[in-house]
Amino acid sequence: MRGASSILERGRIAERWRSQRWDSLVANGPAWHDRFPGMEFPRTGPDDFASKEEVADHFVAYAKQINAPIRCGVEVKLGQRNVGRPGFRVETSDGVVEANSIVAATGPFQIPVIPLVVPGDAGMLQIHSSAYRNPEQLPKGAVLVVGAGSSGVQIADDSSALASASTFRWALTIARRGPIAGATSAGGWASSASGTPRPRDPAPNTSRSR
Repeated sequence: MRGASSILERGRIAERWRSQRWDSLVANGPAWHDRFPGMEFPRTGPDDFASKEEVADHFVAYAKQINAPIRCGVEVKLGQRNVGRPGFRVETSDGVVEANSIVAATGPFQIPVIPLVVPGDAGMLQIHSSAYRNPEQLPKGAVLVVGAGSSGVQIADDSSALASASTFRWALTIARRGPIAGATSAGGWASSASGTPRPRDPAPNTSRSR
């Protein structure tokens, strides 16, 4: 099949925002900034942060507004350059598509990778951010969040929400490259901590990054 341009989506529009993100996720920027041209977030003020559900709905509404040629529920299996003639042959779950050009817009983080922070037989729960939903699914005690960017910082903050006098919870976000806003950096690593730790003197030779 060859015809007008089309966008193949294996799930729903903005599927990852709906099913592979944590419950409390919000957009990185305020609504006045993180919106499509000519559209507003109907339930979020311009200086507030839209929830993940509202962001996903925003994508759907904009796609409808511009009449985007999106085919949902179609998974791309294979894309190959044609031999002896221009264009590409794309095998999908809904048949073969012939295209003059293709754009792979899958993003860089398709396969979850859990770093070897602790041995696999240590008896500690290790989950990827794509599987994290809320702090209730975590066991009591200390929590180590390894990551960077909004996912690491927001999940660290989210997981520390259960901190109380009876259930101490500590969240530490670690990234190989920094700095992270408001983080403490040392030795090429950047970390951001949240929780209710006991007061202590700051470690020597530690600098604050802004």
